[in-house]
Amino acid sequence: MKEHQPSELLWSASQEELKRGYRFEAESGLYRCLACSAESEQGLIYPAGEGRPGLFLDACRWMKEHVASTHGSMMHYLCGLDKKWTGLSDLQRSLLLLFHEGHSDGEIVKKLGGGSASTIRNHRFMLREKEKQARLFLAMMELLKESKESAPKAAGTASQAVSPDDELPEGLGKLFPQGVHGPLKRWPGKESTRIRIAGLLAQRFEPGRQYTEKEVGEVLEQAWPDYAVLRRYMVEYGFMERRDDGSAYWLAEERAGSADEVREHPDKVSAKTTREKRKEMVLAYEETERPAGVFRVINRRAGRMLVGSSRNLGGMKNRIWFQLENGAYPNKELQEEFQASGGDGIEFEVLEELPLRGIHADEAGKMLAQLEAKWMEELQPYGERGYNPGTRENGGR
Repeated sequence: MKEHQPSELLWSASQEELKRGYRFEAESGLYRCLACSAESEQGLIYPAGEGRPGLFLDACRWMKEHVASTHGSMMHYLCGLDKKWTGLSDLQRSLLLLFHEGHSDGEIVKKLGGGSASTIRNHRFMLREKEKQARLFLAMMELLKESKESAPKAAGTASQAVSPDDELPEGLGKLFPQGVHGPLKRWPGKESTRIRIAGLLAQRFEPGRQYTEKEVGEVLEQAWPDYAVLRRYMVEYGFMERRDDGSAYWLAEERAGSADEVREHPDKVSAKTTREKRKEMVLAYEETERPAGVFRVINRRAGRMLVGSSRNLGGMKNRIWFQLENGAYPNKELQEEFQASGGDGIEFEVLEELPLRGIHADEAGKMLAQLEAKWMEELQPYGERGYNPGTRENGGR
């Protein structure tokens, strides 16, 4: 798909103007193309163009034909804009054009050279969901604009002041795109980054104050929906301490350094406690039996699944999620549907655990393969039912 830069006229256009591809400026009597800024003036006539000699059009009709002949349609033009302008992936833009052209789901599968009709239906659903989100976002931005316009213009107010604590530590900007007090985009796999995030989150709590478990959750939920994970790691990394029964939490004294210290020397501030905690965590990890078994990654919106097995289900879940979030999962269909939905409706489930402690590696491998084969036979995750390669007839092989 050929991409182009948006015209400056786009950003001030109404929804109706965006759909038709031009605007009319009553004061000057000019029609302006939103895609390329071409103009036609009311009251003048223009030649219709090649193939229609002697035919002339008024300014409005000429502009309509200009948009159609030069840009194909506004749908074609808008779909040709880069993702940073539309928020749509290459696949989503291609699908929008094919939907716009009236192709059936089966025809689209052939044109794309892969996938299935159910995958296309899932994409249709996700685009409708994106439309709903866009409507709400536009309403919220209008409300924000109105609140700014009605707010007093006093200079130097506390809300306008910028505190040094509002500056993000280097390297965490992508994880906190809305700033130090905003939500966390994702929980990273790298432990050193997790430690720095825990130190940053500690700034949201008051030194010397005791919090209930609920209160800690309410603070951390503003950063990440799975606040229990954040709470656990803040304790494990030594930024917070708690009573054994979990009835009270508070900032650890050795971690209650200034915001500048955490920001400028995160490794130094956390080094001592981190080393001790890591030793404890390594020992606990070595002594803990990691569950093995069969799992599935299920897309509930599309009704499809991927079935597999692992000797470390927790590690497999983290690996799959990391690959999906970074666009690197080897199953192309699952990766595309994850990107199209933003991960909504896609979950990791353990189907059956298999105790392997004390069992020889070769024997353990055979047992896992047998258990996986049983679940593959039962669920048949092939074709429209799943992402595993193969068919019901050949057992996916």
